Amino acid sequence: MKISSMSALALAAAATTMAAPNPQAQALKPLELTDVSARIPFTTMPQTTLFGFSLKDPNTNIETKCSSYWSIGQAGNMSYNCTDKAYQLKLPNGIYNIEEFDFGIARADGSESGRSTLKGESWKCEKGAEEPLESCEWDGVFHLNIAKSG
Repeated sequence: MKISSMSALALAAAATTMAAPNPQAQALKPLELTDVSARIPFTTMPQTTLFGFSLKDPNTNIETKCSSYWSIGQAGNMSYNCTDKAYQLKLPNGIYNIEEFDFGIARADGSESGRSTLKGESWKCEKGAEEPLESCEWDGVFHLNIAKSG
């Protein structure tokens, strides 16, 4: 009797251990963005912003480039396919100030996404009297945290 009770306890403990979620298996590494830049290329209206970067996803080992062309007057919530169409660049509020704006990246299938704001000491901006009117670049690698959707 004691042997069967101990066996049952050992089996129950093993089943509980195997059923417990592994938090490390679910954690996603942040996307790595390089060559991040935003520019207001023309002095003519409407104000238009070019925004782009190179993206490396350490979770899938995919590398792609993403860019947008957004003008004041367009819808604020815009999506742009990256060169690898599995990824989309999102501008949830448009770009009214290239020194500080929100953007997001999502898998086109909706499985993962992340959102952040470009601002801070690593976001270096210069204004000009001629074209480009303003230009900003991220100094280094920008890490964008992503999470599973749903």
